[in-house]
Amino acid sequence: MADPPSSSRAPRSTEEERKAREERKREASRVASRDFFRVPLSAHAYAVEGLIGTGAYGVVCSAVMSGVGERVAIKRIKAVLNSYPFATRILRELKFMRLLRRHENIITVRDVLVPGERDRFNDVFVVSELMPIDLAKLLRTTTTLSPEHVKYLMFQLLRAVHFMHAANVLHRDIKPNNVLVNKKCELRVCDFGLARAAFDDDPDPGFWTDYIATRWYRAPELILTLLTNYSTAIDIWSVGCIFAEILSRGEPLFPGQSPQHQFSLIVNVTGTPSEEEISQLRNTSAQRTMRSLPRSPRRPLSTLFPDADPDALDVMSKMLEFSPEKRISALDALRHPYFAKFACMGLGATAEPVSRRDFLFERHRLTPEGMRKEFLREIAHYHPEVRQELLAEAAAAGAAGGAGGGDGGGLAPIADKDVVEGAAAAAGAGHNRRVTARMAGSFETALGNDAAAAANGNGTHAAAGAHTVGEDDMETMNPEYQRRGDEYRSNTMDEQVLDRLNTRV
Repeated sequence: MADPPSSSRAPRSTEEERKAREERKREASRVASRDFFRVPLSAHAYAVEGLIGTGAYGVVCSAVMSGVGERVAIKRIKAVLNSYPFATRILRELKFMRLLRRHENIITVRDVLVPGERDRFNDVFVVSELMPIDLAKLLRTTTTLSPEHVKYLMFQLLRAVHFMHAANVLHRDIKPNNVLVNKKCELRVCDFGLARAAFDDDPDPGFWTDYIATRWYRAPELILTLLTNYSTAIDIWSVGCIFAEILSRGEPLFPGQSPQHQFSLIVNVTGTPSEEEISQLRNTSAQRTMRSLPRSPRRPLSTLFPDADPDALDVMSKMLEFSPEKRISALDALRHPYFAKFACMGLGATAEPVSRRDFLFERHRLTPEGMRKEFLREIAHYHPEVRQELLAEAAAAGAAGGAGGGDGGGLAPIADKDVVEGAAAAAGAGHNRRVTARMAGSFETALGNDAAAAANGNGTHAAAGAHTVGEDDMETMNPEYQRRGDEYRSNTMDEQVLDRLNTRV
């Protein structure tokens, strides 16, 4: 029997494959840099350096601000207005990031670029501070985090969460990918695409879209659908899961493969819920199932993390209480003895509750023209030099939008102080970001060469701007939006919430 013909091409070596991959990345970066601003835009001061990341909904590049030399991340979010749910989420996120940017542990949006064709633009360019790596990627490196680093990262994360909650904002998707870190050990929370403001007379928050938080960081009340409304406790649970993941060097605490598996893993640590907690389940069948489970006690966290600081495990256990009513708040967690060393740094900026008027656009089905108007109004916050011009064009877009594109029943005017404070916040946010030289220096040393490429902006991490609505999340939440002719609607939960709201007006 004849031997099979040998391949005409010898297999590539590992080194050749690596070089080929690097060349493909360089070519992608060249193409992205060349085409990134190839849409009509008003004059701006940014020169693209290279590609950071790409996704189904956008491209992120690093850039330098001319005359200043500051490096930033710019995300071009494509086809924003092709889908009502997608446009709503992007606009909602832009508003949250503007309203929360006063705190040094929240990602800062520097600018939203002014479109050149204001009556027909479909892409949005968001300029953010450049953060080199997210926590998920950091935990996959060989970097060794000292107990001091862990404590400082958790302190900053809790400060950000406390600020959000004091502003009546639920993030709803806190996970390592949405926590950014730089080589000074400074931390920023990003990705507010799934966030919601909790207003007193809103429909039951339990009616909000069920896609809340990546499963591994999802609180048990979101898996079991308790009778009680969702509360800030859902974010605290996620923070506790992140704490555990940091201590275990990147191993998730509850890596469930399904809701049932997720719940099983949770109960294995928290113990089976009490009769009081079971009685809060909406579904009587679920109550019967829970009562049939063998009783198991709460597992001491010291068996999972034998080398951890007992104070760290104490505050983590309070974050991972099964019952949301028993879960510690972000403020009380910050007051725990574990964080006493950093108490002198305070809580950061004082939060003001977000205004309902900023989110009135969610109460009306807007046409693409009406939504375009809302984007122009948001962009005007960053551009006082063309503010009146943008507002005039926004009004024209609203008039052209017809019944669905009105002003939402009285939108909040853009006050002069909003423009001044916004510009001041963007320009002076760094003044309050002070860490001792010892902490910053030791963290930079710990990062070492393993994260050096990311820290220099040459890694594959899609930095701050890349986190404007997680790409995978958007595809999961909204896989079948449609736009046919004049239709601009979808069958997502946002539409159902809108229906509920309209029945109450």
